[in-house]
Amino acid sequence: MKAVKYCGVKHLEYVDIDKPKAGPGEVLVKVKYCGICGTDVHAYKVPGIFDWELILGHESVGCVEAVGEGVTCVKVGDRVAVGPPGDCGNCYSCNTGHPNTCAHAFPETLGIGPGTQGAYAEYVLSKHPDNELFPIPDAMAWEQAVLFDVIGVGFHAVRRSEMKVGDNVVVSGCGSIGLSVIQSAKLAGAANLIAFDVMESRRALALKAGADYALDPASDEDLTLAGKILSHAGGAQVAFEAAGNPSSVKQCIDLTMANGQVLLVGNDGRPYEMITAALGPMEYDLKFSFTYTKEEIHTLFELISLGKLKTDVYSLEMAPLSEAISKVEQLADGALDVARVLLVP
Repeated sequence: MKAVKYCGVKHLEYVDIDKPKAGPGEVLVKVKYCGICGTDVHAYKVPGIFDWELILGHESVGCVEAVGEGVTCVKVGDRVAVGPPGDCGNCYSCNTGHPNTCAHAFPETLGIGPGTQGAYAEYVLSKHPDNELFPIPDAMAWEQAVLFDVIGVGFHAVRRSEMKVGDNVVVSGCGSIGLSVIQSAKLAGAANLIAFDVMESRRALALKAGADYALDPASDEDLTLAGKILSHAGGAQVAFEAAGNPSSVKQCIDLTMANGQVLLVGNDGRPYEMITAALGPMEYDLKFSFTYTKEEIHTLFELISLGKLKTDVYSLEMAPLSEAISKVEQLADGALDVARVLLVP
């Protein structure tokens, strides 16, 4: 079968690999859609994300093609989302309520872990179906369900923050993850939500997703306006960095009140320099947010079904798997402005 292999920075290959077979305890899924994630694009652009080879693709949905002996959680024909393998239940993270940072999950995550075969392919094999496959509600369209990873990352970040009803919130970066943060923060009761992005088209989507203001971080006038809106507390109570850019991190810190919180959601391989003598007296709470939990996937599927989380704010473009490399290149160059490219094997 055809697949797309990551061989290093700026090096992807369209290859033939063997079609997987479902052994005992395993499930074979025929891929319907796989989204090109921002992590994939970052790994293509800069070193430091993946230092290994693998078949990309960790945002996929499809139909169960075959079920191995002993599997009872799904059956042939079921529509499923294929997520991370979840928690092992035995490591320190799992036993202290942080299953998304399980010591054993990340290396085995399809399309991310070293040597794994993700869903930039015609079929994907789930070796952890109880933790990795999530039934798609009957009334939910494929195009909605495939956004589980996009929405889940922003959803988890807001849940991980200390944001309270009535807080002022800044979101820097209005790509797909930023839009998810905006929706989740508004759902959680943000008062004034100020979104920043250099692209006018993304600022328009931010307003559609629920932002109260969508401003240009390169505009002095817009930065002055943000300062006025946030003047009561001297800044936002919580800022979410969703662009994955050192300059965006700095702006989030600059717009956050003393004793406020900055959630680092975006991924980037570049170093960021912090001057503790300047930041320490403000007693900022800098906090990282990583992916989501399997329980949160079930929750966001319910919220989407209830219409409380929108999916129409995410612009989609379909592309055959054979065009995956060119689409990743276009996204990396900023030549393609869509929330998600969905690869169709």
